[in-house]
Amino acid sequence: MNRNHHPVTASYLDACVREGAAGLRTVTRRLRFRPHFTAAHSTTLLARPLFVERTAIRRLADRLTDFHALLTSVPERLFNGDTARYCAQLGIPAPQARLLRRTHNTPAPLYGRADLHQVGTDWKLLEFNVGSELGGMERASEIPQALLQADRFREFAHHHDLRHVDTCDAVARMLTKAAATVSGTDTPIVALLETDGRITTYGTYIRPFQESMRARGVDLRLAELGQLTEKHGKIHLGDAPVDVLLRYVTVDQICAHPSGEELLEPVLRARENGRTALVTPLSSCLYESKGILAVLSAPHLRPALTEAERALIDDLLPWTRTTTEARIDVDGDTVDLTDYSRAHRTDLILKPNDALRGEGILAGWETTDRDWTRAVHDAIGGNFVIQRKVPPHPEPVCDPDTGAIEDWLATWGVFLTDEGYAGTYIRALPAGADSTVITWDGPRRATGVFDYPDNARPAVTPP
Repeated sequence: MNRNHHPVTASYLDACVREGAAGLRTVTRRLRFRPHFTAAHSTTLLARPLFVERTAIRRLADRLTDFHALLTSVPERLFNGDTARYCAQLGIPAPQARLLRRTHNTPAPLYGRADLHQVGTDWKLLEFNVGSELGGMERASEIPQALLQADRFREFAHHHDLRHVDTCDAVARMLTKAAATVSGTDTPIVALLETDGRITTYGTYIRPFQESMRARGVDLRLAELGQLTEKHGKIHLGDAPVDVLLRYVTVDQICAHPSGEELLEPVLRARENGRTALVTPLSSCLYESKGILAVLSAPHLRPALTEAERALIDDLLPWTRTTTEARIDVDGDTVDLTDYSRAHRTDLILKPNDALRGEGILAGWETTDRDWTRAVHDAIGGNFVIQRKVPPHPEPVCDPDTGAIEDWLATWGVFLTDEGYAGTYIRALPAGADSTVITWDGPRRATGVFDYPDNARPAVTPP
């Protein structure tokens, strides 16, 4: 168990042990949420929030903002604006590449979620989700809000000057500003756009976000691609004119749909005509593939970057290579990918470029040599990246039932909007879990994040 934790965490754990089951130890079991959030998430809460130094999290957000700018400049900077060559380098299939080339001149706004592991006092970037189809926003907002409604936690937060950034507030402002560019109404309508069938399948996990937006004054409605119509150049959902489309449908889903491009055409026209805003444009999909991290990590492209950009990549990004070629660069030497991967299996992880919810990810340290070698061999020439392991900083949590302090492994999801830093949420696994890869059906838990002043010192919480 890690005992080297910061003062606010130490105070929280001290209070959990000292107060017993009636105090902070079980506070997350007494939280009250809105109905859809309760149905989706109330049984998957980590037993405490996490804490981070105020300046540190904002400094990280600034670095991620710079990384986003670098990320979205790659096609122009490193491929001379040749989107076809860029898509080929990332292994983006031809139908998707053709659709993306049509929209590549549309700037990608600052909107996304960076997933990171904390390593000591530093951070390493696992992936950067820059489309609008982001998960976790309602958890980043509603869990801290509910904690602050609990008397005992509110006392603790006041004593330590804890604050949190409300992600859903930031997104609501962003959507309202987008609506103002196409409509003068005081009550704009926003539609979250999914592909056909997904609201039925995943509605339990989509409605909590809708619930959070409506609580913040945004009339967010759920729509599937086949439900939209175009009237007088503006998108409609039923009889309602839609001012903003929050795109959750992906390019892969559009291309897989038998009429996907045909159904998307009115959306693109309405955006081009300034009648319905689209958040985010399809151009953002150019930067969603994990393969772009391998592009930035590749040594032969480094001369095209500034010294500051190279330092930013080295600071944030773990060693990452694509599997499109059978030979890779390792510390200046060109080696066989299969041989190197087999020799360093316990330090490597294999990820599909477009994996969602942890699907298809294989951690070398959790598999046999035989299965790992076969997986790497099969990945050669395909759309995968191989990355060095980034062990997360353990977070101690007091078990609500036993009072024992146990370590959890946390993945930090840091949100960014056009305003900059927009809050953080945590997905965590018990340190003794069978796998350290967070998947949709794994034993994951979620919580929010509070930041504390830079001069925090160990303190005894009030009785």
